[in-house]
Amino acid sequence: MRRLLASGGGFGLAEPAEGEVERLRAESDGAFDVDQDPRPTSRPIDLDRAVVIDLATGELLGDVSWHLVSYGPTRACSAWNMGIGLLPSARGRGAGVAALRLLVGHLFATTDLDRLEASTDASNVPAQRALAGAGLLREGVARGAQLRGGERRDMVLYGVLRTDVA
Repeated sequence: MRRLLASGGGFGLAEPAEGEVERLRAESDGAFDVDQDPRPTSRPIDLDRAVVIDLATGELLGDVSWHLVSYGPTRACSAWNMGIGLLPSARGRGAGVAALRLLVGHLFATTDLDRLEASTDASNVPAQRALAGAGLLREGVARGAQLRGGERRDMVLYGVLRTDVA
């Protein structure tokens, strides 16, 4: 039985059951996966994750993840950077907007950070609509921020503050 973290609009966020993250990776179309890089990162990213489920059927639709980023030396300068990946069969059903809204509510309700952010490929218009639909504001473009298919790709940045949703 999965532990439900948040629910609404017919969708839920839950702790992943054993093997679900691997199953999602295997069934993903990898449309926006970045190129692998053998160089070590400066520090490991402590990534938290929840699966997106259809509450009526229990169907596994995808996952959301979040990790800490910092803009300065204190906790007050930190934010959650979040992402979402939906299986191809789950796209276009409102699950993305619902899952992102649930994640925003969950992180603001259970943590003390005042900023959440996300970015998506400049060509990923559905993801941009989902982020805006979840209440995040478009903040700008990070030029050449990701390497995918051997090509530098621009990322559109979105953010929301606790005061934006209060």
